[in-house]
Amino acid sequence: MSRGEIVQVPDDAHFTSFREQCERHEGWTVQYSKGVTTVWNRRPEENKTVQKLKMRINCRDVPAETLYDVLHDTHYRKKWDTNMIETYDIGRLTVNADVGYYSWRCPSPLKNRDFVTLRSWLPLGNDYMIVNYSVKHPKYPPKKDIVRAVSLQTGYFIKSNGANSCTLYYLTQ
Repeated sequence: MSRGEIVQVPDDAHFTSFREQCERHEGWTVQYSKGVTTVWNRRPEENKTVQKLKMRINCRDVPAETLYDVLHDTHYRKKWDTNMIETYDIGRLTVNADVGYYSWRCPSPLKNRDFVTLRSWLPLGNDYMIVNYSVKHPKYPPKKDIVRAVSLQTGYFIKSNGANSCTLYYLTQ
């Protein structure tokens, strides 16, 4: 991490807040709803300029544990994420937190993007959370031909709906 930058691994309060943001809909505006998918946005708070987006999809015939494994496994991501350029772990911070790099292809005329993020995960019985936010790392500065993206807060909340189905929430700012 950069000198002087305070980096905090998400704690229980952060995970609780993230889950509540996913499950509560007061203050959110539905932008799209069709079938099993709903997308909301939330206007920026006062003195802030970045809105939040949230998506919910009901996944029939997909156990929560399987979806968690697919989203969490950076090596397996190469098989299903066709926009990914590269991803790798930079370092492990705790048993449930690491710093990693991810880059992806953007459609023309946009330039490709990348992130360096602190990622933390928390299995909660049959439910799972993965949250991350951008950090700076002196050994991984922005690259010349890629735009360094910034995540203030991004993550997945996977809620089990029984043995063979789940609900996926994706929240980002």
